[in-house]
Amino acid sequence: MSTAAHDRELRLSSYLRWVPRATPAFLLGLVLFVLGKFFRLSAGPDFNIQTLRARLTRIDSRFMRIPGWLRQQWVQVDGIPARWISHASVEGGPVLLYLHGGAFTFRLPNAHAIWAGRLSRELRARVLMPDYRLAPEHPYPAAIDDACKVYRWLLSQGIEPQRIVVGGESAGGNLTLSLLLRLAHAGLPQPAAAFAISPVTDAALAGDTYRTRAAADPILDAATMPFFRDQYVAIANVTDPFVSPVHGHYRGLPPILIQIGTNEILLDDACRAAQRIHESGGRVSCEVWEGMPHAFPLLDVLRESELALSNIGRFVLAIPEFHRQ
Repeated sequence: MSTAAHDRELRLSSYLRWVPRATPAFLLGLVLFVLGKFFRLSAGPDFNIQTLRARLTRIDSRFMRIPGWLRQQWVQVDGIPARWISHASVEGGPVLLYLHGGAFTFRLPNAHAIWAGRLSRELRARVLMPDYRLAPEHPYPAAIDDACKVYRWLLSQGIEPQRIVVGGESAGGNLTLSLLLRLAHAGLPQPAAAFAISPVTDAALAGDTYRTRAAADPILDAATMPFFRDQYVAIANVTDPFVSPVHGHYRGLPPILIQIGTNEILLDDACRAAQRIHESGGRVSCEVWEGMPHAFPLLDVLRESELALSNIGRFVLAIPEFHRQ
């Protein structure tokens, strides 16, 4: 399917919403260039997870400075390191359980904390962000087991499920959708809502946009995605809904917001997941943002970042129970 035909199809679906570009073309082009130069996850001849982690940690610590308005408190959640993160204006209130991205293999402590702080301000909520175990040292199901353990811990602290929202980007978007499915399987109460930004939803890597958007994606390399997948999960498990939530059943689950950019090889992952949620009886809204790269809401230099954050806020704050006194 051509890009134009694909885009027209996106506009026609009731649960997909097309969002036009707001950032000037020159600035967007500059951002895409910088992302491709410094953040592209492409495997060269000397590529390994340890060198990738070291490179991204240097970039994160050098360029992502924690602002003065951001509060952080480290806690241990049944043996899992986690941070309570909030904007200085937020006191108490409901909770966002945020599951960070990083191809299941790395984390960006400062960048993710800053984004969590922005979410805290927008949602008027505290954010709990766990350092779930990473692959390849801890392959599937370690990460989703940790996410479930942290959610159970929140319930054990007397926090009502309707006062909890779950969210994440990229691999964290996968864990967000998988967590909802695991909770349903275990018969546990669901959170009030969930949102997934640029989620990985199909470990089989079967989406058409792995091919059609490969040249447009400045961060994710279609040729390298099988490497990251294999660090996390054995190929025999790729159709497991807890690995590939595109195969899940969503009837009775809370409303889900998905945000994705058209400059992403994961575009089909997001749209197919939205279709699956809708067709299996779930409630979903999928925003397709023109020209945006992977996990674009985290990039506050883009106008779309603030707009996407506002949309997440409207989506969550429309749930009366979440902010009841």
